[in-house]
Amino acid sequence: MEKTAVTCVCWVPRGRCTGKLGASGDNDDDEMREAHAELTAGGGAAASSSATPAAVNTAGLEEFGMENYDDEDDGGMQFFSVLNADAELARDKDPYLTNPDSDSDEDVDVEIRQEDHVFVTTSCEEDACNLELYVFEEDESSMYVHHDISLTAYPLCVEWISRTSSSDDGCFAAIGSIDHSIQIWNLEQLDPLEPHQVLGMARKAPKAPKKKGGKKKKTMGSGDVTAHDGPVLCLHGSPFNRNVLASGSGDQTLKVWDVADGSCVHSYSHHSDKVQCVRWHPTEQAVMLSAAFDRKLGLLDVRQPGQAAMATLPAEAESAIWSRHNPFHCYASVDNGGVCCYDVRKVAGKAPQDQQIIWTLMAHDVACTAVQDAPAPNLLVTAGLDGHAKVWNCAGSGPQMILSKNLQAGPIFTCQSNPDMPGLMCFGGKCPVMWDLSSEQLLLDVFKLQPSNADA
Repeated sequence: MEKTAVTCVCWVPRGRCTGKLGASGDNDDDEMREAHAELTAGGGAAASSSATPAAVNTAGLEEFGMENYDDEDDGGMQFFSVLNADAELARDKDPYLTNPDSDSDEDVDVEIRQEDHVFVTTSCEEDACNLELYVFEEDESSMYVHHDISLTAYPLCVEWISRTSSSDDGCFAAIGSIDHSIQIWNLEQLDPLEPHQVLGMARKAPKAPKKKGGKKKKTMGSGDVTAHDGPVLCLHGSPFNRNVLASGSGDQTLKVWDVADGSCVHSYSHHSDKVQCVRWHPTEQAVMLSAAFDRKLGLLDVRQPGQAAMATLPAEAESAIWSRHNPFHCYASVDNGGVCCYDVRKVAGKAPQDQQIIWTLMAHDVACTAVQDAPAPNLLVTAGLDGHAKVWNCAGSGPQMILSKNLQAGPIFTCQSNPDMPGLMCFGGKCPVMWDLSSEQLLLDVFKLQPSNADA
C-alpha cells in the first residue's frame, strides 16, 4: 500500500543500534509445563465425585467400562502425554537441517554493521501508522527497512533518545502523537504491543470536593501539570543531559521532561498559538529556541521562565534550527516559503526588528517545511511542499541558490542532516528520500565537500 506521508525522520547515532531484536516475551512452553505438573499432581482427584446421578440413563455403556474410568493410571490427560513423547523427539536434531537454529520463515535479526547509517521514519497510510527503522548502506547507496513497529496514534514528530525510566543506555524513539502523549518505543524489541514508556499520558483530574454552601473547592488534578492538552508537534533531546527532553504542542506550551522518572519538570507559555518547533542550543545548556504559529520566534533561558525574548516572523513557523557554525545565529522557515536568519544577541537585547534579521530569503513559492545547514561552511538546504530541495550558498551579503532538485516524492514535509556524514540529507515525502550532496560535482566545487567514498 502506498504511503500517504512520511511525517518525520530522525537519524540514529552511528553504532547505537545493533539490529539484534529481543522478543517481547514467549512463556507458552513454561505455562504448558506448569499446567501439566498441576494435573499430574492432582492424579484422580475427581474420583471422589464419581457417583452417577439417578437421572442419567447409563444403559448400553457397560461395554466401555466407564465404572473403572477413574482407576486408570494414565498419568494425567492424554494430551500432555503426547506432548511429552513429542518433546523427546524434538530434542533430537534433524541431520538434514543445515541451520536448525534459524527461522525458516523469516530472519528478522539482521545485524547492523558499525559503518551503516541508521534512521527512523514515521509513516502514515490510509488505515495504519508505522515507525520504520531504515539502514542506509553507504557502499551501495541503498537503503532497506530493517523492521517496523505499528503505532497506536498518528505521529507528528520523532526524536532518538538513549535513556528511559527503566534503561540507562538503550536505543529508543520518542514520538509526539496527535493524542497529546509522547510515546517511547524500544527500537531493539521485536513487535512490541505497547510503548516502552509514555510521557504525559492524559489522566482525568479527580472530582473536586464540595465546600459548604454547594460550591466546589478548586483542586489541582494529577494530570493538570503533566500532560499536554493538544497534539505534540515537536521534540528535541538535550545534547548535555540524556534525561532531558523538550516538547512543543498545539496547546501553545513548551514542556521540559525528565525522561528518567517520567515527570514534567517545567512548562512555558510565552507563545499564543501552536508551538511548531523547539531546539536546545548546541553549546549553551539552558538556552532554548522555539517558533510557533503566532508568527513569533522565542529565545528562552529555562532557568528564567518569565523572561523569554521574542522576535517577529514574516509568517507562521514551519521549522527552526541553530546555526552549527555561528552560536549567535539561528534560522527559521515559514509557510509563505521564506527563510530568515536572526542574530539572537539582537533579539535578546530587544533591538529593532530590522537589526534582528541578518537576511531574508524567499526560498520556495509554497511553504518551506525544512531548513538545514551542513558541516560545510555557508551551505544551507531548504525543502518545501513544492517537492524540491534547494542548496544555497550563504557567503557574502545573502544566500545564492546553487542547485535545485526535484526529489520525485511529492510534497516534502521534513528534512534531517546526518550528524556522522557531511552532506547526507534524508527527506520525508510520500517516501523517504536520501540525497548525498557530495555526489553533485557542482557542490563539490563550490563548497569543497569531501566525497562520501573518500578515505577518512
